[in-house]
Amino acid sequence: MRLHYLVAAAALSLTRCTFDATGLSAESSAAANTTTGDESTGPATSTSLDPTTGDPTTGDPAMCGNSQIDEGEECDNGEINNGMAGSICKGDCTKNVCGDGYVASSEGCDDGNSVDDDACSNACKAAGCGDGEKSPTEGCDDGNDNNDDECSNLCTLPFCGDGKVGASEVCDEGAANGNEKACTADCIPAACGDTFIHAGVEECDDGNAVEEDGCTSTCQEVVCGDGMPEPGEECDDGDQDPANECTNDCKLPTCGDTILTLPEECDLGAENSDMGMCSAMCKQAKCGDGLVLTDVETCDDSNVVNTDACTAICQTAVCGDSIVWEGMEECDDGNMVDTDGCAACKILVPCGNGMPDPGEECDDGNASEDDLCTTQCKKAAYIVFVTSASFPPTWTGKTGANNLCKAAAAAGNLPGPNNYVAWISDSDDSPAENLFKSTLPYRRPDGVTTIANNWTQLTTMSLQAAISQTEKKSMLAGQSMDCMDPTQLVWTNTTAKGAIDMEVHCQDWTANMGSVKAGVGNALEISSEWTEGCELGCNSVARLYCFEQPMP
Repeated sequence: MRLHYLVAAAALSLTRCTFDATGLSAESSAAANTTTGDESTGPATSTSLDPTTGDPTTGDPAMCGNSQIDEGEECDNGEINNGMAGSICKGDCTKNVCGDGYVASSEGCDDGNSVDDDACSNACKAAGCGDGEKSPTEGCDDGNDNNDDECSNLCTLPFCGDGKVGASEVCDEGAANGNEKACTADCIPAACGDTFIHAGVEECDDGNAVEEDGCTSTCQEVVCGDGMPEPGEECDDGDQDPANECTNDCKLPTCGDTILTLPEECDLGAENSDMGMCSAMCKQAKCGDGLVLTDVETCDDSNVVNTDACTAICQTAVCGDSIVWEGMEECDDGNMVDTDGCAACKILVPCGNGMPDPGEECDDGNASEDDLCTTQCKKAAYIVFVTSASFPPTWTGKTGANNLCKAAAAAGNLPGPNNYVAWISDSDDSPAENLFKSTLPYRRPDGVTTIANNWTQLTTMSLQAAISQTEKKSMLAGQSMDCMDPTQLVWTNTTAKGAIDMEVHCQDWTANMGSVKAGVGNALEISSEWTEGCELGCNSVARLYCFEQPMP
C-alpha cells in the first residue's frame, strides 16, 4: 500500500513539473529557464548554463562540441551534447553522473537529491521502472532484467553514443564516437569516401573516387617521390636524383628543362639556341655542326675542310687569312701587299665562278639575266623566305630573330647567309627603320616568283605573291588563309607599312606565356594580313619572315 501511494504521489507531482536542462524541476524553475526546448525533445541546445551549477559553461566553444575529445574534456558528442538524441555528454563536455540533476538517456530520471524513496531513486531509476508499464518519465519499460535489449534496465531507449550497438547501428564506441574516429558520430564505421578524414588512417577524403584531384581513391594524398606513379605524374622513381629517367617533380626529362640527362650534352633551358653554346637539341656548339655560333663563328658548312669557302675554324675564307682557298686563290701569304709575290691572292676565277668575290654583289655561276644575279655579278633581286621551322618567341629582341634567319639561310644553302634579317618589330625598332629599302624586286628563293617589285610596293596593302616558300625552296601546305592554323602563322608585330603594329610583342620577344600576346601574319596571304593578321599567345610557336640585305 505504501509503494502504491508513493507512485501515485509521484504521478501527481509530475503534473506540476517540467523537464529542462537541469532535469526534473518545479514550474517556478521552468519559468526561470531561458531555453527554447520543449518537453518532448529534451533539453534545448540554445542554453548556455551548466545543468549542474546553473553557471555559464567555461569550455571553449570552438573545441567543446566538435565531436572530438580534446584536452580537458571528458566526452564530446558534438551537436547532440546536452541531452539531444540521448547524449550522456553535457553541454560543457563533462559526463553525466547520477544525482547531478541532468536527465540523460542513460538514466531513467535524475532529481538531483539523495532521497531514495521518492519518484526517482538514488540510482536514477524511475519509480516503477521494470513493471512493464511505461510511465511519462520512462523512455520504455519492457518489464525484464535484460540490459542489452531494446530497453535498458533504466527504462531508456538505445541511442548512438551509449556504447552499445543497437539494431539500427553498425558500431557504437560511446563517447569515443567522432567523425574522425573509427566509428562516426552517426554510429557508422569510418570509410574512405565519407568526406571525413579518419585520423591516423586517411590522409585526405574528398568524397569521390577521382584520382586526378590530389586525393586518391584510397584516401591518400598524391606524393611525388613515393615510387608509385599516380595520375598527374608522368613517372615516379622514388629517388632524389634529378638527372635520371625521372625528374624530382615526377616529369620525364626533356631538352630545355635545364636538367642534364643522357644523351644531352648540355641543357640551358630557355637559353638553348641554335646560335648559342647549347643548341635547341641540347648539343654543345662546335665548329662543323652546321650551326653558326653567334659572335664566334662567321660560317659553318658542316665540315672542317680548310680549303673551301668556310675554313676549318668556321671563319669565312678571305684573301689574307693565310689559307689558300682551293680553286679560288693561287696564293695567300696572309697580307694584302701586292709587291711581295702574292698580289691580292691572285684570284683565279672572275665573275661567274659561283662565289661572290671582292667587288661582286653576287655570283650565281650562270649566264642568265632572269634570276637573282646578273651576268655582271650585280644583284637582280633580293630573296625573301619564310622559315621552315617554327619558334617560341624567346629569342630576345630583333638580334636573336636575325640570328635565326641567318642560320636558316645557311641551312638552305642560300648565298650570303649572314646577309639575312628578320621582318619583326619590338618596342624600339621596326623593319621600316632598320631594313634596306630596295629598288630591286623581292623574290622567293626560287629566284623566279616576285613578291613585290620594290620596297614601295612591298609596303602597300598587298603583295604580288605570298611569302610562302621556305629557305629550302619548299612551299607551305594549305589552301585556306586561317588565322587559327599555326602552320601558317608568322611572328611579326609589324604593319603592312613596316611599322610597329602594337605594344604586344611577347615582352620584346622574351616571354613564353599565354597571358602575353604578339601580332602575327599569315604566310599564305597577299593582303595586309601577310604581316598583320591577328594576335597569338606567347606560349605558342610560329615562323619568321627573312629578308636578304646588301653585302656589307
